[in-house]
Amino acid sequence: MKLVDTVAIIGFLNPKDRLHERSLEHLRRTSSDDQVYVPTVSLIETDLVLKVRGYSDSEREVSWRTLETQIPAEKIMPNSPSTIQRAVALQRQGMDYFDSLVTALAKDTGSVVITTDKIIKGVVETEW
Repeated sequence: MKLVDTVAIIGFLNPKDRLHERSLEHLRRTSSDDQVYVPTVSLIETDLVLKVRGYSDSEREVSWRTLETQIPAEKIMPNSPSTIQRAVALQRQGMDYFDSLVTALAKDTGSVVITTDKIIKGVVETEW
């Protein structure tokens, strides 16, 4: 199984992002590849990034409508209580909140994370 990290979602939404083309490919795989999922936490972090970067409510709504066409609801993967517990341990080791949640989910499910994040790469298998 593969989990799409926030970096791919942000790259998908921003045509000026240097990772845009590859991000397009990754997001499209959520519809076409039965092994590619998007963690709920990646969606939440994406919204936080958009808000912090000053996107208006209407711009965020447009972004979510666009993402809704790319990410089927059944391809969204939640964190369980045990996964969150594992994330807390990763946070104690210095990993940031959102990275820890994605990494813990990858560890619990034996998944590869689709990301450019070097911190995640140091803990679980990644690809880009």
